[in-house]
Amino acid sequence: MGGILSEDEYIGEAVKSVYERAATMYDLLITKAGVAPEQARMVLPQGMFTEWFWTGSMSAWARICKLRISDDAQKESKEIAEMIDKECNKLWPISWSALRGV
Repeated sequence: MGGILSEDEYIGEAVKSVYERAATMYDLLITKAGVAPEQARMVLPQGMFTEWFWTGSMSAWARICKLRISDDAQKESKEIAEMIDKECNKLWPISWSALRGV
């Protein structure tokens, strides 16, 4: 085709370029600007998949909740800790109550 892109190819290349630039900006925010990864994620397009898996003991989860469900905790961390607290309480109400001291 002599270097001429079809409309679909052009759109695909444009999307790829946006994703690459967003990933570069994400890395710069973390490595150069000292922004926390969970906050730097704001520059990533919604269509860009990110995921993570956490593992830990029940006592470690309880400790996270004790530390992060407090008035002086970062808002986003507090919201996540509250979700963890709710799920763990559903799964293991007796053990969770004992660990959380609630």
